[in-house]
Amino acid sequence: PEKIETIKSGKSYFYELGLDNLVKKGIDSGNLIPTLDYEEGLKDADVIFLSVGTPSGANGGFDLTYIFDAVEKAAKYIKDGAIFVQRSTVPVGTGQRAISIIKATNPDVKFTYLSSPEFLREGAAVIDSVIQDRIVIGGGDKGASDKVFGIFKDIENMAEEICSETPEISKYANNNMVNNNHSGHSFEDKCLTTCLESAELIKVCSNTLLATKITFANNVARVCDRVGANVTEVMDGVGMDRRINRSFLYAGLGFGGGCFPKDVKGLISSTEELGVDASFFQKVYDVNMEQVDYVVDQIKGMGVESGSRVGVLGLAFKPGTSDVRVSPAGRLCKALVKSGYDVVATDPQAIEESKIEFPQENGFRYVDSVEDVFKDVSIVVLATDWPEYKDLDYEKLSELMKEKIFYDSRNFLEKEKMEKIFNFDNLGA
Repeated sequence: PEKIETIKSGKSYFYELGLDNLVKKGIDSGNLIPTLDYEEGLKDADVIFLSVGTPSGANGGFDLTYIFDAVEKAAKYIKDGAIFVQRSTVPVGTGQRAISIIKATNPDVKFTYLSSPEFLREGAAVIDSVIQDRIVIGGGDKGASDKVFGIFKDIENMAEEICSETPEISKYANNNMVNNNHSGHSFEDKCLTTCLESAELIKVCSNTLLATKITFANNVARVCDRVGANVTEVMDGVGMDRRINRSFLYAGLGFGGGCFPKDVKGLISSTEELGVDASFFQKVYDVNMEQVDYVVDQIKGMGVESGSRVGVLGLAFKPGTSDVRVSPAGRLCKALVKSGYDVVATDPQAIEESKIEFPQENGFRYVDSVEDVFKDVSIVVLATDWPEYKDLDYEKLSELMKEKIFYDSRNFLEKEKMEKIFNFDNLGA
């Protein structure tokens, strides 16, 4: 209810660049109608998009409680000819079970069920919603699929207008239009029709492969630290191979957020349930989760003794969002406390969410300003590569510190510049 009320007021309940503008426009125009009433929302709906959360369950698999609860409630009110479109990330087989629930709840209704996984990047979800990378639709008949493809095409046709009306995201529009094949390619080139089960597998497999590239880069970074190589240079060379490409080959604190950790664990669970060896996927997950401990060891190796105060810049799992779910930055704070350090941390957008996900405790507190992060600390660690942290006056900030030590866990800052101010190190370089 609180989230619905926030949306009714014309803004989002979380931070995402450009989102408030679109929510406000939808509310002001009367085209966006937030409601808790299933009948009000669905009785006249031609197309129903299911975008319900699928958190990790106790065994690591997807918790589908909310999905099936929503399907059952929705089935009571849908009209003949309605099209259900599953957008949530779900394990293979979910669609067939959902179809059974609809038929059992409303035996006489005629409907179509499709799977169309979303491919939105957190921090760039507004752009990715209107300038789409690809559209996958699985299951159903051609008529239903074409109708849903038509909706996405209408959205994409509005991309230029939406970007022009949303000043803070307009500067990113041109790059995204090129990168997402918006320019010079027909809409149809980005559309893929599959069976229901293939569509369900595509999203979770995509995220697991991208997560694997991050884990690979982090493992290479550990080698680089041993031999004196530079992981950024190594990944630049590897990424020049057109069969591989450079995206996601970035060493850092590891992947986090609401998608990659959950989807990798979900694929592990589904794979094991099918009797297939999931040890490869398990290792991808394990190495990633160990990365914060590796960074703690690097900090110790810089001579920062247990009991020292550590400042942490960044709490969100990536810049551009307030999401702190499974955030490597938050987990780093907790790992430092466990190792005996006194930690102070800040973030431009994610402090309130962090207080819930990573509660303050003895030896760990949040501060509102960058200056408070640097004050009387032995070391500052850059944990989230927010643009705001790129051009700080680090020379002036260093004067607030007890010891001038800095560790860049994201390889974000210019090393030559930082080495003139601090005892500086970064990951794998």
